[in-house]
Amino acid sequence: MHWHGNKIIEHLIAWLELSDTIPILKHRLFIGMALFGSFGLLIDLLLSAALGFDWLINTFNVLMLLFLSWMAWRLWRRRNRQELSLLILFFGSTTYLLVMMSYSTWRLPLEIIHASILRAMAPWFLWFMLLNIGCFLTFRARTALRISLVITSLLTGIVVLIVARATPNPLIALHDFFVLLFSNVLVIVLAFPLAQSQERDSHIDFLTRLPNRMRGFQELVKEIERAERYGIIFTIILFDIDHFKQINDRFGHPTGDAVLREVANFINQHIRATDLLCRWGGEEFLILLPHNDLASGRLKAEHLRSQIKNRAFHHDIRITASFGVTTHYPRDSTSTILERADAALYRAKANGRNCVETE
Repeated sequence: MHWHGNKIIEHLIAWLELSDTIPILKHRLFIGMALFGSFGLLIDLLLSAALGFDWLINTFNVLMLLFLSWMAWRLWRRRNRQELSLLILFFGSTTYLLVMMSYSTWRLPLEIIHASILRAMAPWFLWFMLLNIGCFLTFRARTALRISLVITSLLTGIVVLIVARATPNPLIALHDFFVLLFSNVLVIVLAFPLAQSQERDSHIDFLTRLPNRMRGFQELVKEIERAERYGIIFTIILFDIDHFKQINDRFGHPTGDAVLREVANFINQHIRATDLLCRWGGEEFLILLPHNDLASGRLKAEHLRSQIKNRAFHHDIRITASFGVTTHYPRDSTSTILERADAALYRAKANGRNCVETE
């Protein structure tokens, strides 16, 4: 049973493309939000005595308070599956809102529901709209879209049950149901392309139009996670254009920029579609080679080195490049694998440049 549970979680993580870690700022923000939510529920429980006690609502609030406190502790303590923790937080909040909305609406006199479902449920739909917006601010665009669609589907199902129970005027019910559902769908329709555009722009290098260092680092993290989970091998190549400063000094920065763009396009034409080339910084580039061992990575680096050396770039400028190659080993982190690649590149430069060195 435990093994099947882990398999389900692994498939869920793969389907939603959840990362193992999240940025430290986001990590602290969600711990603070969970604690703040717990504090707000505690105040609500203390005030409920004066406002009128409802044991069922108070039970829901106590359970939600305990859930938020547990989530804050989980986020603080765990250093892996952090986006999965955020997913649990979102669906825990969704469950709480659905239960509270259903119960609160169920308690309303039928006359109010008959008059307008929109008026009875609008405050709750505002929370669900905020929840959907929060998805697109928290997760990748495709992940947020899937989560938002699941949340909206659950919400639609509950609303249909409430409408069926209330049996109001069919035209009024159809109008109110359309307005409530349309408002949430509109949030998703607007937020998804905006999130995609922002995600794409934040991960692209302006000069070369390659994935930038941030995107390269994120892909490296995901590749390490896949390697640890499924035993998949991969290799990285770190290379640097030799004496690039001399090109800028002699021909000017616009020419140097043109050389960088041509090198980026040239390398992209000589790697597989499954490989990732990103600009690591300045005249330094990183290539991620899934399903390649160290020997294959070295052969690819030698091929690229030879091709660069024998090709004329912008204004017939001839260049060479130095390469450092390393592969993934069990229990590797981003720091250890990048340190090995950087050390190999440093040795290539120390050995006269225009050569390939492995770890």
